[in-house]
Amino acid sequence: MLSPKISIIVPVYKVENELKRCMDSLLNQTLKDIEIILVDDGSPDKCPQLCDNYALEDNRIKVIHKENGGLSDARNVGLIHANGDYILFVDSDDYISSNACEVLYFHAIKDDLDIVVGDAKRIEKHEERLMSHANISLNKIMKGTDFLKEQLKYHGMHMAAWLNLYKKDFLIENELFFKKGILHEDEQWTPRVFLKANNVKYIRFAFYYYIIRENSITRNKDRTKNGIDLINTCYELEKIYEKVEDKELKELLNDYLVMLFLHAINYGDLYEKKYNELYSKDFLIGKSISIKNKMKVRLFMFNKRIYKWMNKITKKIFR
Repeated sequence: MLSPKISIIVPVYKVENELKRCMDSLLNQTLKDIEIILVDDGSPDKCPQLCDNYALEDNRIKVIHKENGGLSDARNVGLIHANGDYILFVDSDDYISSNACEVLYFHAIKDDLDIVVGDAKRIEKHEERLMSHANISLNKIMKGTDFLKEQLKYHGMHMAAWLNLYKKDFLIENELFFKKGILHEDEQWTPRVFLKANNVKYIRFAFYYYIIRENSITRNKDRTKNGIDLINTCYELEKIYEKVEDKELKELLNDYLVMLFLHAINYGDLYEKKYNELYSKDFLIGKSISIKNKMKVRLFMFNKRIYKWMNKITKKIFR
């Protein structure tokens, strides 16, 4: 298969108990003209052998074994080796609906899109919650900047890379690779992608099943690195957003950065004095436009210990 319609990139690391569920969903796609790229990111369990076994059973599967470099590096390697016209990222502990590729590709090719945006179902234990987008016209083709503006305005922007189908040439030509070595890489990658996209369309299609595992990276008790990486991402995005010409979009992006910055401090529990050098309160000045963010910034600037206490007892208000 020289040029499949879609390349599905699946980073694999310590998921020997979850991989079968993911692979079953990919192998049973109604669209058969696909390529599945399993990137074994130096997994120390049985995953490398499991990946090789799958490749022996189906010639649409390509396996890449590499030293451990993290999720970003694995996705980048998969992207470089992909032959498909479009790219779909699937995490190996998640899965997708059987008609995901068929529906997404239909819209992508019909309108020559850079990005097709879908929805997901977030599953934690026995609870299921829809991750959908807000206040947006279905099947409306728009620039990525306009999509960002609408979703940020109505708090419906999801940064997960796996929520969308991407034209491969669009990603490669704009050098839209993931930053290696950081956690929460999607927060750094997705805004850059939408800022470059010319043709984006949202379809109300919950094709992705996002599974919350107890032992996942985002569930670790020590989340210091999580917080530090998110703060550094905020500083990087701030420089990018300075070049955004649309005033309203720039304000919305900066308002989102305020939320992300404060979330990083709280999520990583970076309240102690030893972390003061990691972040500057000056970053927060003048960026907020929402009343909620303005209140949070004022309280944090006044006394971060009180802010931490309020954040703990009023999660619904400050999340």
